Amino acid sequence: MSNQMPKDFLNFLNNPDFIDGIYNYCDSWCERCAFTGKCMNFAMRKYKEDQNGEASIEDSLTEVFQQTTDLIKQLIEDKGMSWEDVLSQADSEPPTVDPHKEADKHQNVKAAREYTNLYGSFLKKEQGFMKSKAVEFQNDLNKGVISVEEAEVALSQIEDAFEVINWYQSLIYIKIRNACQLFFEQNLSDFMIDYYTGKAKLTLISIDKSIAAWLVLQVHFPEKVNKVTEILFQLEKLRAQIEKDFPDARKFVRPGLDK
Repeated sequence: MSNQMPKDFLNFLNNPDFIDGIYNYCDSWCERCAFTGKCMNFAMRKYKEDQNGEASIEDSLTEVFQQTTDLIKQLIEDKGMSWEDVLSQADSEPPTVDPHKEADKHQNVKAAREYTNLYGSFLKKEQGFMKSKAVEFQNDLNKGVISVEEAEVALSQIEDAFEVINWYQSLIYIKIRNACQLFFEQNLSDFMIDYYTGKAKLTLISIDKSIAAWLVLQVHFPEKVNKVTEILFQLEKLRAQIEKDFPDARKFVRPGLDK
């Protein structure tokens, strides 16, 4: 995409099939998403993969930002203004509080970080328990306690639960840190209030899915009930606090995803 001129890029952005802003509130799990055909970010990734091999989500976003910057530069120059003058004016603005750094100190972000730590501790201390479960299933199969179909279903549930937990454990921290900037930004527009509220909703959905996945593990690994319960309690506390701090989050309608 880097060989496109800014106006060509503008045409790309204006593709009527894209849902405006859908990628701002998604979990980036494209393999499980039903809206990839309507996502500009996914289209950018696909284009780069076709041209240059596999591209990460971060690469695609970097490409979007660069092309957007080029487009803004061109629009400024078309108005007879200098890009350097615009940057100079921005640099002359008095320093303000960094919302990103302040958000990192927020209680919700600290709680999300604690959940990530609990998750990491669980994996570290419980290494090999999945192998033990496979041996248990094999023994039960040999004894005729369960059928092959029952074992396959159980293993599939466990595998899916781990995939969900692994995917969302870092995303919860990243997205709530982003959302909590709401409390430290100044002169917020309605758009930015909605933006941060949408991030909070994404965090809540990620927590909902994570809790459901941990409950699956609790069923299949009753011997780990105490540790899993501790993790579930942490997630429940975080979910309740986010719902309190962002009372409109659940009602927020994410473009495309909640319609």
